[in-house]
Amino acid sequence: MDSLNNIRCKLLSLCLTAMLFSASAFGAETIRVGVYQNNPSVFYDDNGKVRGFYIEILEHIAKAEGWQLQYVKDTWPGLIKQLNTGSIDMIAGMAYNEERDKIYDFTSEPLFINWGQVYVRDKDIQSILDLRQRRVVGLKEDIYTLSFKSLLERFDLPVTFIEVDSYAQILRQVENGFADAGITSRSNGNTLAANHKVYRSPIVCCSKEVHYAVKEGMGGDYLEALNRQLRTLKDDNNSYYFKALDRWYGDQRELEIPEWLIWTLGGTLSVLAMLFGGVLVLRQQVSERTSKLQEAHDQLESRVAKRTAELYEKNQQLLNEINEHRKTQKKLQHMVRHDPLTGLPNRRWFSEHLQEDIKRAKRNQQQLAVMFLDLDGFKQTNDSFGHDCGDLVLIRAAERIRECLRETDKLVRLGGDEFIVIVPEIRCRRAVEVVAEKIIERFRDPFIYGGCDCPVGISMGISLFPDHGEEPEVLLNHADNAMYSSKKTGRNRFTVYGDLVEVCEETLVE
Repeated sequence: MDSLNNIRCKLLSLCLTAMLFSASAFGAETIRVGVYQNNPSVFYDDNGKVRGFYIEILEHIAKAEGWQLQYVKDTWPGLIKQLNTGSIDMIAGMAYNEERDKIYDFTSEPLFINWGQVYVRDKDIQSILDLRQRRVVGLKEDIYTLSFKSLLERFDLPVTFIEVDSYAQILRQVENGFADAGITSRSNGNTLAANHKVYRSPIVCCSKEVHYAVKEGMGGDYLEALNRQLRTLKDDNNSYYFKALDRWYGDQRELEIPEWLIWTLGGTLSVLAMLFGGVLVLRQQVSERTSKLQEAHDQLESRVAKRTAELYEKNQQLLNEINEHRKTQKKLQHMVRHDPLTGLPNRRWFSEHLQEDIKRAKRNQQQLAVMFLDLDGFKQTNDSFGHDCGDLVLIRAAERIRECLRETDKLVRLGGDEFIVIVPEIRCRRAVEVVAEKIIERFRDPFIYGGCDCPVGISMGISLFPDHGEEPEVLLNHADNAMYSSKKTGRNRFTVYGDLVEVCEETLVE
């Protein structure tokens, strides 16, 4: 009887264990990730193991989110086809451009910034003009190939373009003389060029942001999770992201022991073993040899210490150069997307973020508003008091507008005396009208310059998503038209585009 009870207990335990295992296995979301040969960013080695910087970061985030990753290996053109047909959910590492943004959704946080590098067989090729009537090889459907081909066309340079299926084939084509030059990514070229007889030319182009990419509308919750995790990782300089970045792209260097040192140490150990074996028979000889050995050891230690100091100094120089490059890269990124006078984001930044806000509003079924603001009387102030006064008024005007906004609202300088405000997550039209009233009231006080009053007002036009349009350019144009209506009807006021349309319709009826 006891034996039967024990068997029943064991069977019950096995069933419970199987149920728990099944629950955990089916609870995790599986994401099919496309990978290709782009060492060191993403690649699979001779054993079929998927590796690279993009993969390490993705696996780190997947572990935190509880995802299961299923890797699908293919060439770059093959992965594009699979993503378009839905055979895979994501590509680990796709460079962003406006054409791709129309058919794919990208993480808003860039994973890496890369650029194109041209490798040549002939050192005489020193500029893009030297490629005239030459053969250039690139990766099929690759962003650097497409961008470089467009650049050559703008310079009206006749070249013969060859397309292949992998980055490795590019350098082989150049090395074997089938092509005169090859365009590849900077990170991949640094890894592969050492294995080929090619030269890195001074020709670089096409700086691109690399993101995780999915087919438009198919990202689901995991695209937002990737953005959240990437922001958290990049905010901490000691995070897993920066350690992986250093490991794959060269901030940390392994100290290699020179071959001569290995052989010297091996010989020294052999001599010591022989001396120890004959110590009982030849004590005097052991003493003399030990003295000579100590002298050789001291010289060796001196040379090792000197070499170690040299390597340390070189490593510090390299670290300083990388840090300076990072600072410069951050400054350039900021300059491209921000106005140098007010420090506000510019039109390019506005276009990117308005598109993301519209997508978010669609998902959450919310409204958002676009406000087009133009200063009244700014030209007269600029002509009367000079450009220094005008610049000061623009800076102070930006500060006044910012004081009237929420932390989630986005203020942009479009150019001249024009500004744009994105007001997301509003429940009704009245919410943005309150913001407009605050701004008008704030501009009733004149600006002070050199002890003189500089009266400057503000006219505004407002368009609402989705009532007045669902595309960024449509909303911006409608807000612009409403602003000009405010100018015509007395200035220092705001007009909602819907009211403008109603007035036009009533006029047509009359």
